[in-house]
Amino acid sequence: MNRKLFFGLLICLVFNAGLYAQKTNIDTVAVAILDRMSHMIGDLNSCHVTVKSNYDIQSQHLGLVKHSDEEQLYMEGPDKLLIRATGDRGDRNIFYNGQSLSYFSVETNRYSTIALLAPIVEMIDTVHKLYNIDFPAADFFYPTFVDDLLSESQYLIYLGMTKVDGKDCFHIAGKMPDKTFQFWVSDDGLNLPLKMVIVYTSREMSPQYEAVLSDWQLNPVFPPALFEFTIPPKAKTIKLIKAPTKK
Repeated sequence: MNRKLFFGLLICLVFNAGLYAQKTNIDTVAVAILDRMSHMIGDLNSCHVTVKSNYDIQSQHLGLVKHSDEEQLYMEGPDKLLIRATGDRGDRNIFYNGQSLSYFSVETNRYSTIALLAPIVEMIDTVHKLYNIDFPAADFFYPTFVDDLLSESQYLIYLGMTKVDGKDCFHIAGKMPDKTFQFWVSDDGLNLPLKMVIVYTSREMSPQYEAVLSDWQLNPVFPPALFEFTIPPKAKTIKLIKAPTKK
């Protein structure tokens, strides 16, 4: 562990120990690492990251079948987002310019645009609830990420040092009523998330989601046109199907 981070963890522990002392199953070292990671991401003006994900989908005859996607995520605060995705769910792009969101299927040359005026996090919440559209590694970008995690976690622990793609990482694991989770956070002074695994223990056969985050670019300058959707030639409109209302 580098010295700067070691002393930073000690400072965080002083402030957090009293807050979480009543939850003896919550490791304050794990909390301090996640706090530093969350603050680092929260201080970014913009970023680009590659997210490679593997996830399980249940098959009637085969049980859980592993699928994969790769997403290029471009984000500029407070309200610009572009996702270019390829993989088993098809080639698709999501453009958000702070005023409207456009979903474009590259394979079918079809698109849908909806008016939406909100910061990125609020937009993600709204679109996920209304249309069940997932955003890669979105949890890391929530300002309340650590607080939300602690409010639901029954168990949280720092497991020690390990490596992801040859990089030293802090390994953290935890448990909620309906899932278990693991995070790998870089030990390079940047404290960025490099990997996550979620096991949905309350679902049949406990499907998993795994994401590796790489090629982080911090505070790049993006041209405004990057987040604007231009209708391709002969593209046809589609209507986004709203997700079923949860009872």
